[in-house]
Parts: sequence; structure tokens; C-alpha cells
Amino acid sequence: MSAPKILSVDDSRMIHTLIGKGFNGYDVQLVFASNGQEGLEVAAREMPDVILLDVTMPVMDGIECLGKLKADPALKDIPVIMLTAEAGKENVLKIAKMGVRDYIVKPFSEAGIIDRVSRLVDLKPKGGVAAPTPPAAAAATVAPAAQASAPKKQKSVTEAIKVLIVEEYPAIIESITKAVSKIGWNVVGCASPAEALPHVAATVPPNDTPDVILISLAFPNKAALSFYASVRSNPQLKTVPVMGLCVKTATFEQNDAKETGFAGSITKPLDLVELPDRLVRAMNLDNTPLFYTSEGDVQILSIPQDFSDTGSVDLVRYSRPKLAGFVNAGYAKLIMDLSGVKKFEIPLLRAVASILSECNSLDIAWRIVGSDDDVSTLPTVLSTNQKVAALKDIPSPFQGKSSVDVFPTRAAAIGSF
Repeated sequence: MSAPKILSVDDSRMIHTLIGKGFNGYDVQLVFASNGQEGLEVAAREMPDVILLDVTMPVMDGIECLGKLKADPALKDIPVIMLTAEAGKENVLKIAKMGVRDYIVKPFSEAGIIDRVSRLVDLKPKGGVAAPTPPAAAAATVAPAAQASAPKKQKSVTEAIKVLIVEEYPAIIESITKAVSKIGWNVVGCASPAEALPHVAATVPPNDTPDVILISLAFPNKAALSFYASVRSNPQLKTVPVMGLCVKTATFEQNDAKETGFAGSITKPLDLVELPDRLVRAMNLDNTPLFYTSEGDVQILSIPQDFSDTGSVDLVRYSRPKLAGFVNAGYAKLIMDLSGVKKFEIPLLRAVASILSECNSLDIAWRIVGSDDDVSTLPTVLSTNQKVAALKDIPSPFQGKSSVDVFPTRAAAIGSF
């Protein structure tokens, strides 16, 4: 797994210096922006693991920037820690309702900000040793309401993931089960919070606890929020993401869920293509095993036709360290299999362009396999869509070509190296 990437958005050079000094001894990648507008551009380009966002800045302040981050499907799930000089309840509630993960009141210490970030990503000192527990004094510099347990070690999407669904309508449970069972995950469905309580009890063996929980926000008397409290009272489930299920117009219920600590909400009607990707991101799973295989010394990357924004962004994110590790191991050949692709949607184009550009940067030789004649026009299609926000900062991997060689089979592509 690559070093976590942290984006600091602040107009103060002193704050950037403080953050740089604080993380100097840790294996992290730091990127910086001086205002909200620049922060949005850097976030879209770099896809950081955590964003440190100041409230008061010129050009675009942190509140506006946070709103735009949460409105962008590709960026909305990146955890944001707000840096604010105001500790008042009204200010804190305002940013909490917008989906901020945590906040720190200025002035803060280097140890304090390391403590907050370490609760969202795994921080390791340079040299690979696990990061020490921050001192109690550092924890005291942040708001008590924001305290949380350190995240679990990252799992792979292909592991035996357990999904608990608490939903009164069997059709919803059936649809979600069908969507995630394709990956090999196991689903337990319950018709009410009371029925689900035994599945989150402290007596449940660790290997049988859910890895993610989906619960309807429509249960009466805010039962979903009470159930959330029951989940968090179990030490085994302190870091298990809980997500709400609701109709899009249930804004009050969604805001209540955010304030309570839910990892997000999934709206109905369900997008069954994006839903598994949303869950993968909520659990911080490496999604590359779904797409990468190998044949001899060649890495095979299969890109599907149905590709959500979330899945595309995360595949690009996790492909970077995977490709670098591939080169480090002495291999430098990749086949991108587009044989199932008939139409080039933006998420697919983002993944193709980003990953092939990364291959060019690492001197990995690549070939494309496709069953449709239109695949050869991929460079032109990409160029035509280059002004789209999701693509404008991605360099073309085709070096000015209007078409690209496409091989009918993997065997033919492998033989061409």
C-alpha cells in the first residue's frame, strides 16, 4: 500500500510549514493549496486520502470549498478535517451538517494534527515501523466529540466481507444482495433494528461481526440513530462504517445521520452499479483485485463497461502503487482489456487515460485488447472529452495520435511485446 496522501488547503504559509514539520518523520505524501479554488483543482488531480481544510481563505473559503467537494461524486467521500479559529457550537454544527469528518481549533500542535489524521489513515514513521500512539496531551488539543478509534488494517475487496442490511422492504435487501454477491460478499438482512441487534451484540465472535452496515433512515422514532449508538457501544464495531438508506428528498434524516456519525447515505432508487463501489470506499478496501490478473510476466487489467465514478477514481488511486510495485519486481508489460466495452463513458475514460499515463511515466509497455472497431479511435474520443472536469488535468497517454493499435485477443497482444 502506498504512503497516504494528505492535501493541506490554507492561505497561511506558517500552517503549511507546521503541517510539513509535523509529518516530516512519517511516510506520507504532502500536497498544498493556498485557497479553496486551488484546493478543488489539486484534490481532483491528486485524489488525496485526507484533506485538511482551513475555514477562512481568500478567493474561495473553506465552507464553499467543502460544499463543492461534497457535491462532486468523485471527491465527496474523501474525509475532510476542518481547521477553524471558531470553536462555537453554531460554527461546529454548520460544518458538521455539511459532512466534515472532524475539526481542529486553531492554534493546534504538530502532535495534535498527527493524532487527528492517524484516526483516518495508517501513519507509519519513515522506516516502516507502526506509528506510536500520540500522547494524551495531543489528544486534548482536539474536540472531545470528534474522538474515534484508529482504522482497521486495510482489507482487499475479494476477502470474505460481511454486509448487514436493516431494511423493512425485502425488495431492497434482495437488490443489494444481488449487487454485492457478484463480488462474493455475504449478506445478512433484517427487517427491523430490533431484529438486527443480536448481530451487533458484544457476544458475537469477532469473525462474525459485520464489516459494513446499511440501515434504513425511515424507521420511526429515529430508530436508525439509536441502532447506531448500539453499534458503537460494541468495542469490536467502533470503526465499522454505518450507512443510511433513504429517498433522495429525506434531507433531514440524512443530516441527522451525518451529525450522528454515519459514513454516508445511499439514496433510493438504488444505483446498483455504484452501490458496491460506495461500500468498497466506505470500508477502505483495495479494489484492484477485481480488475488485475497476470499471465506470466504480463499484468492484465480488465476494464468493464459498467463503471461508476467512485469505482473509477478508486481504481486509479490504487493502481498507482500497484503498478509501481510491478515495476519494482522487475516487470514492465501491461495489457488493458477493453473487449467488453461498447461505449466510452467518462468514468471509463478517466481510468483508461490515468492508468496508461501512469504506465508511460513508469516506462511500462502497454497494449490494448478490444472487440469493437471503435476502440481504435480511443485517442480521438479522449481528446474530444478533454474539457470535461474529470479529464482536463489528465495528460493524454497517446502522444498526439488519432488512433491506437487494438489486438483481438490477449494472446495476440502478449505476442506483440
